[in-house]
Amino acid sequence: MADQRLSTAEVASTLATSTHPLAPTVVVGLGNEIAGDDGAGIAVADLLRKHLADRSDVEVVCLPWAGFVLLDVLRGRKRAALLDCLVTGEHPPGTIVHIDEKDLAGSVRLNSFHDINYPTVMALGRKMGWAMPETIAIWGIEAETYNTFCEELSSPVAAAVEKVAAEVIEYLTPPCAAADLPHRVPPEGGLSSWSET
Repeated sequence: MADQRLSTAEVASTLATSTHPLAPTVVVGLGNEIAGDDGAGIAVADLLRKHLADRSDVEVVCLPWAGFVLLDVLRGRKRAALLDCLVTGEHPPGTIVHIDEKDLAGSVRLNSFHDINYPTVMALGRKMGWAMPETIAIWGIEAETYNTFCEELSSPVAAAVEKVAAEVIEYLTPPCAAADLPHRVPPEGGLSSWSET
């Protein structure tokens, strides 16, 4: 699995010039890890990078914004998992929300005013005739602190990170293989008690 911890421009450049085949599945953590809970998507992606290191079919990418670079990251993939911070004010902090791609209210990065939004990314990719993921799952974690200079997540959001990572791992486990590979689905003790035996 490739370790992508690059700037948006570096990710786009790497994808454009890479001669290696793309992993069919991509996990994209969105956010800013020095802005409190806005780093939730990045924190989940960092945790998943450790636990998916043996998976050559999965690439984990961290992005500070979605927009056009998300188009580059999703192009040519079959499946994707997107992870973001939410600021809806409708849920208690740390609430995990499975986001419908048609209703991105509260998503900090996928519904951005700074770049094209997620629905536009998908529509543009399809309009260009590019292969875009057939299956995409989107997770959001409701923030407690947002737009605050802080490198730590709030307690409720930090607690949700491991739960989202476990859900993503389950999403990435083929149904037919789940029974044969119980180590792929984290035990009840969470990812911290996970063993690859």
